[in-house]
Amino acid sequence: MSSTDYDTVRADAAAEVENELQGIEDPFERRTAAEELRDQASMELSVLKPERDQLLAAAALADGKVTPALASSLGVAYNYAAKIARAHHGAALPLHARWWSASNLAAARAASSQWSEPDIHDRAINVATRYEAAEARRDAALAHLEAAHEAVRTAGGRMKVGALERPDFEQVRAKAVEEIRKEFATLAVAPEERLRLAADAADQADEEEAALLPERDEALNSLAFYTTARGVYESGGVSRTGMLRAQQRALGLPRDAKVPTRAEQPAAARAAGVKYIKEAAEELPDIARAMAAAKARKSAAIEIRNAAILALTFAPYSWSVEQLAEAIDRDPKIIRRVLNPDMDS
Repeated sequence: MSSTDYDTVRADAAAEVENELQGIEDPFERRTAAEELRDQASMELSVLKPERDQLLAAAALADGKVTPALASSLGVAYNYAAKIARAHHGAALPLHARWWSASNLAAARAASSQWSEPDIHDRAINVATRYEAAEARRDAALAHLEAAHEAVRTAGGRMKVGALERPDFEQVRAKAVEEIRKEFATLAVAPEERLRLAADAADQADEEEAALLPERDEALNSLAFYTTARGVYESGGVSRTGMLRAQQRALGLPRDAKVPTRAEQPAAARAAGVKYIKEAAEELPDIARAMAAAKARKSAAIEIRNAAILALTFAPYSWSVEQLAEAIDRDPKIIRRVLNPDMDS
């Protein structure tokens, strides 16, 4: 999979707009030119977005799952890539069913032929690059049209947002556990294959949670530092302590340091390079739900994996600790803890 420097793509595209507008001295003409550039880029985005998303979904199908590497190669957030793939491939599946599971992947691939095209990743990257350039041109034009809005934020004020959604995380976790247990309950495979699939499911969930963590923290901090939102931690599915840790990390503070007062936070966050994310209020609950579901799937998959480990220690299999560790690519110590939960760590 080829790599594209999207930061450079965006910077070059924004520079084009700045160069074009810089030579226009009359403010009214400058505003008109900025509006034209904005509208032109917006039209280009409306054409490119569905094409990019379709190619993204096809590339995910070719890979067998959404990976952080795929999302990065297309310049999108992992959570966005996961949502797009789910929308394309999960529409015909039961609620909460995973299109990339062992029981559903073959059916998802059978419903589409585009994923098997050999250049699918390169085509997706090409369209994504054009999309990012157009978006950067639009945003650069908007910056000239939203000078007052930007002045408010950079002067230290907080952007007003409505009440944040607070997901029912218990329900999210319960549904995720139910889905994966139901999948494995109907899976008729040998114990060694069951072990491999459960270990893969745990690894995938762990990878998904890790990919979503920085996105969640960026949204958390944007809302906490730059907006009027209250109770941000409840929408993000973290404790007050977890919220404090996220703020400390963003500001580069040690764990025993106090976070600046609410009045001081916007300036401190800007000085630390914390991002302001316009869509954070809408994105945070969705990211938090995805993280909670991934964590719950991981725990459920580990339970199934551990049960398979125990089953394979008995006749007629009688697998050794080393065989089991190699099968799931884990340290033998983990196998020994599964077989003897009371052993010293």
